[in-house]
Formats: sequence, structure tokens, C-alpha cells
Amino acid sequence: MQKILSALRGLVVRAAQTISKVWKRYRSLPRWAQALILAALIGLLFFISSLLGGGKIDDSGSAARTVTLRSLAELSGNASGESVVGAVRARAEAELRAEAAGTVRSVNTVIGATVPAGYVIAELENNSERAQVTQAEGAYEAALASRDGVSSTDVATAARNAYRDAFNTLDATLEGSVDTVFGATTPVGPNFLLNPLNSNADSLSRERKRLEDVMNTERTRLATASSEDPGTLLVRIESIARQVAPFVDTLVETANARNSRATPEQIAAITAARTSVNGVLSALTGAKATLRSGALGSTASVDAGVKSALGTLRLAQASLEKTRVRAPIAGTINYLPIRVGDYVGNLDHVATVAQNGALEIVSFISEESRVNITVGAEVKVEDVYTGKITSIAPALDPVTKQIEVRVAVDTGSGLTNGQSVRLTLPSGASAPAETVAGPILLPLSAVKLSASNRVVFTVVDNRLVSIPVTIGEVRGERIEVLTNVPSDTRIVTDARGLAEGQEVTVAQAAP
Repeated sequence: MQKILSALRGLVVRAAQTISKVWKRYRSLPRWAQALILAALIGLLFFISSLLGGGKIDDSGSAARTVTLRSLAELSGNASGESVVGAVRARAEAELRAEAAGTVRSVNTVIGATVPAGYVIAELENNSERAQVTQAEGAYEAALASRDGVSSTDVATAARNAYRDAFNTLDATLEGSVDTVFGATTPVGPNFLLNPLNSNADSLSRERKRLEDVMNTERTRLATASSEDPGTLLVRIESIARQVAPFVDTLVETANARNSRATPEQIAAITAARTSVNGVLSALTGAKATLRSGALGSTASVDAGVKSALGTLRLAQASLEKTRVRAPIAGTINYLPIRVGDYVGNLDHVATVAQNGALEIVSFISEESRVNITVGAEVKVEDVYTGKITSIAPALDPVTKQIEVRVAVDTGSGLTNGQSVRLTLPSGASAPAETVAGPILLPLSAVKLSASNRVVFTVVDNRLVSIPVTIGEVRGERIEVLTNVPSDTRIVTDARGLAEGQEVTVAQAAP
């Protein structure tokens, strides 16, 4: 205690000394300087006094805030009818998906461009499919030429040619396509590079080795094929093809299985191999039918050979067409995410074509509202445009459990495909008495958004009372409110900065 008292005395002494020095310094100044300093001190005292006095007098900060109330129906645009949300769509729109997996070879247009119906928007790598079409065209043309009538010698020659063509195709398929999934030679056979599905890798390697031996044996007989019976040649090569076919089918199934480790190139090669083997079997069937006929005339067997060749050609053309993304309707490209070099999977969304000049609005209404509207009735769009109801679904949508309504709008309405808009239905279609069924659209300012809750305010006895609501999407300057609220509920038009229980003054809402 003694130390504290000593310290205080020291402070008082030093303060007195300081004041004495300042006073002596002030007294030593000229009179005009003393007067100037004195005036400045007096002005500073008046300024501080005015500040303190103003804080006591100006009590407006704590005065009741003035708010405007309007009914929920008025704010939601429902004063003359039910307000619902709709989506603007093109009447004719096509979402295009890839029908085959592969690498994008070319993209022939851009977003925003107008394309005619049938236009090839993009194309995937399809060298093998093109080759198959060429091969099938050759077989079909040969079948047509043979039907014109030639000698039995030509029949035998055609059969031998079919034999050689089949052998060459099978040989090229095994070495060029099948061997993409096999590697170095092992004691069992060539090493299988993928994860096997049902069979083990060794069994697939053995089968590939066995087929190689069969093909080598047949290769040694090519030199004497011209002197052999053509029917025997066709039966022998068909037997080989039927051994290759199930082997290739197993490889395709294995390559497309999950965790097969197959690359897109390997999958494409194995798929092309299966198509080639099927084409060989089809061509051999036609060649055998022609040979049995004894002459290439207008017999049923010859016609069957022509039809078989035509079927093979159509199959190859269909496989080629699957590599092309073609516009089914004329319209504008609204979506085009792919670029040259991208890899797309089967059924990937690769483009959208729509007729943006012909728009309609799709919305959903309740069963109660359906009773009071008819096809041809007018609706208001964003309280600006006028539209007409063109169709009303006869049943509830299984997902939304509401009724789908389509509204036509003029081409000059200024709406954009994909835009969300607010529709005001005719007054006869208002919601059941006292309730506006969600979703409704309220101005963003009318909803108090905080981390913990979302509310709108009404006023009871000049104090704010909150009404909790569930909100949906924000659409422009409005927000969806999903909660069903009495339509005559009057809420504060601007909830910003307000709090539950705050005292307010209610002003008349502007008309």
C-alpha cells in the first residue's frame, strides 16, 4: 500500500511539473498567440459539447421503422389468378446421343449454327466400318453380276474365289484385329493382355494358338485350291469361320466387361473383328447357295444369295451410320460439348438441336386448378406477354403428381429457350379459397434469408412476426416459396435489416 501511495504521489508531482512547464511556455508566448490558442480550445469544447448533445437529441435511429405490407397474392402476381412457374422450351427439340463409342473424328458445325434435317453434325473414327461397307458392296455387286447368267465353269470359279476371299478376310482379322489383345508368344500361346472374364487367360491363349495352326494348315492348301472341288473348299473354310466366330464373341464380351483393362482402340478392333467374321459367314452362305444352283440364273437359291449379300451390305452400312451424329430435324445447335479428339461413350449426350423460333412454355398445375382452365384460354407470362394454353394433360404426371400444361407464345415475345418464367393463370383457376399453393414466386427482398432459417414477416400490434417458409430456386429477381401460405396474408415487402419482434410503423402500400 505504501508503494502504491508513493507511486501516486510521484505521478501527481510529475503532472504538476508538466502543467507548470506548459503554463510557463504559454505565458512566454506573444499575446496574439495566447489569444489564438485560447480561441481554439474554446471552439474544441463547443464542438465536443454539440456532438454529445446531438446524440441525446437525435433519437431517430431507435425510432420505429416504417414498412409496407401487401398480400401474398399481390406479391406473387396472383391477385387475378394462380401464379405458377414454367420452363420455356422449343416445340421441336432433339437431344442427340452417340450410338457408338469412339474418338471424335470431325465436328462440322458450331453452337448457334442452323443445320438442315439429316446434316452430319459430327463423326467418330470409322475406318474399319468404311472398309466393311466396301467389302459388302463388292460381295453384293458380285451376287448381282452372277445373277445375269454364266456357265457352270464360272460358278465353280466364283466358289473358289469366295473361298480365297473368306480365307484372306479371316487371316487379316486374326492378325490385324484379334491380335491387338494378345502379346508375346509363351509356351501356351500368345500372351492374353486383358483381364479374362469367364475363361482363364491360358485357355484363350491356347485357343488363339490352335486357330493359328488351323489357318497355317489351310494356307498350305491354297496352292491346290484350283483343282479341288469348290463345294469342299466352301465347307472347309466355313468350318474354320465357325470356329473363329465364338472365339471372337468371347473376346468382345471380355473386352467390354468392367475392369477388362481394354483400351478404346482394342475394343473397336475386336468389335470390327466380329463384324468381319459374320460377314464371311454370310458371304459363304450365299456362295454355297449359288454353287448348289448349278448355274447363276433366276433360281431361288441365286436370289437368296443376292438377298444375303444385300443384308450383309445393309448391316455394314448401319454400323457405319452409328458412327455419325446426324440432325433428325432442322434447327439451331443449342448444345455441342464435343471436340475433335474427344472420346465419347455409347449414349453420351453429344448435341442438342432445337427450333428456337417456335417456343412453348411447359408448366404443372394442381388438380383443383385444372377444373377451371381450358385449351385456348389466355395466360400472362411475367405480367408482360400473353400466351394461350395449347394442351392439358389428361392425367397426373407420375413424378410431380401434377398436371402438365403447355402454353404457346408468340415468336416475338423475347423469351429464350431454357428460361424459367412466371405464368398467371385466368382468375377462375385460382387456388382453393384461402391458400396459395407452392411454389409461388416472391420478390427476393420480401424473404429474410439467414444461415439458420428463411422467413417472411407480417405485423401484429406494430411488431414483426416471422412466418417460416421453405424456399426453392432463385429465378431472376424472384425466389420460389414452396410452403402453402394463406393468400390474404399481408407480409412486409422489404425484409432486409428486420428482425423478429422489432417495432415498426405500417405505411400504405403503393398501388
